[in-house]
Amino acid sequence: MHNLKLLTLSGIFVLTGCISLAPNYSRPDSPVPQQFSLSQNQLVSTPANYQDTGWRRFFGDPQVKKLIGEALLNNRDLRMAALKVQEARAQYGVTDADRYPQLNATASKTWSGKLADDSGTRQQYQAGLDLNYDLDFFGRLKNLSEAERQNYFASEEARRAVHILLIANVSQGYFRQRLAYAQLQVAQETLANYTQSYAFIEKQLITGSSNVLALEQARGVIESTRSDIAKRKGELAQANNALQLLLGTYNTLPDDTAVSEVDINGVTLPPSLSSQILLQRPDIMQAEHGLLAANANIGAARAAFFPSITLTGSLSGSSTDLSSLFSNGMWNFIPKIELPIFNAGRNQSSLDLAEIRQQQSVVNYEQKIESAFKEVADTLALRQSLADQLAAQKRYLASLQITLQRAQTLYQHGAVSYIEVLDAERSLFATRQTLLDLNYARQVNEITLFTALGGGWIE
Repeated sequence: MHNLKLLTLSGIFVLTGCISLAPNYSRPDSPVPQQFSLSQNQLVSTPANYQDTGWRRFFGDPQVKKLIGEALLNNRDLRMAALKVQEARAQYGVTDADRYPQLNATASKTWSGKLADDSGTRQQYQAGLDLNYDLDFFGRLKNLSEAERQNYFASEEARRAVHILLIANVSQGYFRQRLAYAQLQVAQETLANYTQSYAFIEKQLITGSSNVLALEQARGVIESTRSDIAKRKGELAQANNALQLLLGTYNTLPDDTAVSEVDINGVTLPPSLSSQILLQRPDIMQAEHGLLAANANIGAARAAFFPSITLTGSLSGSSTDLSSLFSNGMWNFIPKIELPIFNAGRNQSSLDLAEIRQQQSVVNYEQKIESAFKEVADTLALRQSLADQLAAQKRYLASLQITLQRAQTLYQHGAVSYIEVLDAERSLFATRQTLLDLNYARQVNEITLFTALGGGWIE
C-alpha cells in the first residue's frame, strides 16, 4: 500500500503541467513581397553569410571603431537596456517558481508563566514543515511561466535594438562632426580666397584699373563668408556635444580632420535579396516573442475554466523539551479541488481579453515587418540616387573650377566685370558645401541600410 501511494504521487508529479491549452503557434505570413527590388548595379555577389557582417568589419575608419567601443562601454541607454533584461529574467524566475512545490519550515519558542504563582517559567517549543503544491494539470502556471519567458527573450531583443541603434547613432554623430569641421574648413579657405581678391581689387582701385563697386562687392562676400564661418562653428560645437552624450564620457573628442570620401566599407548585397532577412531584426524578433507570450496567456486564461487541484500538507511538533519535540508530532495531508461555477463571466472576459491582445500582437508583428520593409526599400532606392547625385556634383564642381579660372583671367584683362568672378566663386563655394552634404547623406544611408538589415550585432 505504501509503495502504491508513492507510485500515485510520482504519477501526479509527472503528469503535472503536461497539458497546455495554449493555441499551436504558427508564425504569421509575411505581409510584404518575398524579394526586394534591386537595380542592376547593386547586384554584388557576396558570401552566404553577408548578413552577419559585424560593425567592426563594416566601419573601416579606426577612429569611429574606437568611439563605438567607448559608447558600448559607457552609454547609459545601453546600461538601462541591460538592466531591463536582468529585470525580465528575475521576473521570469519569480513566476516560474510557482510551478514547483513550496516547502517552508517554521520554528518558535514560547516562554509562559502565571503572575501570581512562583512556580517558575515554562518553555514550549514548536516546529513544523508546510508543503503547498498546485497540480498544474491544465497548464495555467506553465503558460504564465512561458509568457514571462517570452517577455525575457523580448527584452534581450530590445537590448540588441538599443545596441544597434547606439552604433548607428555614434557613427552618424562622428560623421556629422567631421562634416561640420569640413564645412568650416571650406568656409575658411573661401574666406582666404575672398580676402586675396579684395586685396587685389584694392590695388587695382589705386591704379584706376577697378572701381569702388567691385571693392564693395568683394567686401560683401567676405562678410557673408564670415557669417557662414560663425554658423559652422556653432554646428561643430553642437555636433561635439551630441557625440559626447552618446559616448557617455567627456574624454578628448576625435581630432578635427576633413571628411574623406571612403569612410565605410558599405553594404554589399547578393544577387537576390530576400525579405526573410528582416526576420533577424531585433525589433521584429521582439514582436514575435511578444506574440508567443500572448499565445501563452491564452492558454492560462483557458485553464481558468477547469478545476484546480492543490496539495497541502504539514508536519508539526510541540513539546516543553527540545529533545522530544516530534515525539508526539502530527501530520496532515489535504488535497483541495476548486471548480469554477459562477464568477459573473470573469473567466470568459479574461479569455476574450487574452485573445484580443493576441490579435493585437499579430497586427503589431505585421506592422513591424511592413515598416522594416519600407525602411530597407527606401535606403536601397536612395542609394543609387545619392551615387548619381555625387557623380553629377563632382562633374559640376570641376566645371566651376574651370569657369572661375577663366573668369579671373578675363577680369584681370578687363574683359568682364568683377560680378562674373564673384558669381563663379559663390557657385564654387556652394557646390563644395553641397558635395560634403551629399557625401554625408551617402554615409548615413549606408549606415541606415546596415542597421535596417539587422546588422551591427556580431563582432
